[in-house]
Amino acid sequence: MAQEEKRSSLELAAEKADNVYVEDVGSDRQQVEPAEMEAKMNWQTIIAYLALASQFNAYILTLLIPSTILPYINADLGPDPNYPWITISWTLCASIIVSVGGRLADIFGRRYFMLTGAFISFIGTIVGATGQSIPQMIASGVIFGIGSGFQEMAYACIQEIVPNKWRVYAVGGFELMAITSFLGPLCAFAFISKTELGWRAAYWYMCGFHGFFGIFLALTYFPPSFKTKHRDDGKTKWELVKELDFVGLFLFSLGCLLFLLGINYGGKQYPWKSGHVIGPIVVGLLSLVALGFWSAYADLKYPLMPRRLFKKVRRFTMVLGVCFCGGMLYYSMNVLWPRQSQLLFTGSDPITKGLFAEQIPLGTIIAGLIVVFICSHLGHERWQLVFFEVCQTALIGSLSTVGLDDKIQAICTVVALSSMVTPPQLLSFTMLSLGIDDQVDIGLAVGLASTFRLLGGAVATAIYTAITNNGFASHIAGTVTDNVAPIPSFPASSLPALIKAAALNTAAAYKLVPGINPQVIAAAQLAVKQAYVSAFHTTYLAAIAFGGLAIISAFLTKDTDVRMKTGNRAVQLENEKGRKGEDVEGAGGKVVES
Repeated sequence: MAQEEKRSSLELAAEKADNVYVEDVGSDRQQVEPAEMEAKMNWQTIIAYLALASQFNAYILTLLIPSTILPYINADLGPDPNYPWITISWTLCASIIVSVGGRLADIFGRRYFMLTGAFISFIGTIVGATGQSIPQMIASGVIFGIGSGFQEMAYACIQEIVPNKWRVYAVGGFELMAITSFLGPLCAFAFISKTELGWRAAYWYMCGFHGFFGIFLALTYFPPSFKTKHRDDGKTKWELVKELDFVGLFLFSLGCLLFLLGINYGGKQYPWKSGHVIGPIVVGLLSLVALGFWSAYADLKYPLMPRRLFKKVRRFTMVLGVCFCGGMLYYSMNVLWPRQSQLLFTGSDPITKGLFAEQIPLGTIIAGLIVVFICSHLGHERWQLVFFEVCQTALIGSLSTVGLDDKIQAICTVVALSSMVTPPQLLSFTMLSLGIDDQVDIGLAVGLASTFRLLGGAVATAIYTAITNNGFASHIAGTVTDNVAPIPSFPASSLPALIKAAALNTAAAYKLVPGINPQVIAAAQLAVKQAYVSAFHTTYLAAIAFGGLAIISAFLTKDTDVRMKTGNRAVQLENEKGRKGEDVEGAGGKVVES
């Protein structure tokens, strides 16, 4: 490891700060003719950045809107106990595609993978908007996940087209420009409350967004083409296809899919001790272990998981650990808080629910401001990560104390927590992209960050959901008994039936309880909230442990080498012009000197 860092330092010292590099997937990073490369952005790059930001918005919409309106979809097309898979399927597919697609785009070029993602997600919006059953909506979620996996490659795409020293600004700007998608939940509830189409209007809204900005992407984003990437090695697409790591692709896809299926089966469709849960988890983990051995010892031209990346433990592997732990907080927070707020604070008004759903996006926008205006100037990324993870853990501790009368505390804490969760993820993207020796691997490196973040979120969501549900089940009987005891008109013989009704907490369930009256219903509904307060308390205490793991992972990372923060760019767009107006031959082509 020390020899590798020494070699990298010698390579960096030999490079001139004003060079532009050829992106050649068939060789090590190459140096082309020195030329003055201005750090300021030209209009082609700016428009391409905006097009990529629109795809980031598009994929965020497919994540936030369906998860927000799930109960309304189930009420309309169900009830169906499998309705949570409308959003679970998004995670399953996106976590696999973002890394696989990133690696393939490294080799074949990014443009058509991004366009494919935009088109697939567009189809998903139509399938969802016209859905007539829960299985069809799950199919829409699968399509969204596949498309979003490609669209999330935008994080890698923007970093390679801007100067290295501007990468932190670029990813932070993504969050700021995502305000349109972050307003998605509020828009969805407005559609439900104010339109005849209801939740379907939200899907048609996504359809229009994806369609318009998909065309915008096609007209403005021209990264290095396949011909440009392979100008030096002269390989054809078929030759490269034959050299792909198909075994690695199979093991990675199988491992992630089975592991996530098992995690999401547990405590829902099947008990955790069931073979339907244990089997997929074990086989999935074994597949990922086999992938590690395969990548380490197989003689591969284009391995899916290059061994050289994972050898850089502090600059790569531990950063992925931060992404995993961060995902345990980021994605699970998007599951826990909407449920907690709707159970404890919002009531039945859709607009109020939408406003509460916006608190996490509000914190994310604040996080974008923090990254752009503070993190980008500080450097010392390792200590920034440690600081943010410590703050996250402390704020999670604050959420564990939230009660029924602590609405203001809950709102402020959630916004603050959201603003602390996002910066480490964005910093991790730039640390990974600048920490690799060959920028041709940027798609895989950033894709793995997204995969680890999604895997962490899936694991944490399963754990948190199980803790919350078990905690509620263990407390509901006691809280109901305590609350109805002072009501003399309610017969004690009906208490077991009332406890069962409270567990469902629906008007239909309460009507079936002998001797029920409005006073008893009100007492039972309060008991439900009190039981959930205790359950969420336990859940957030468990989350503190994961915060501790995140702190340790952050501490074991290493700062980005300051010599990488130059005006250099990994690639140039095919449609860029030289400083004197001459055409530039795509990514890393011959640069016209000033």
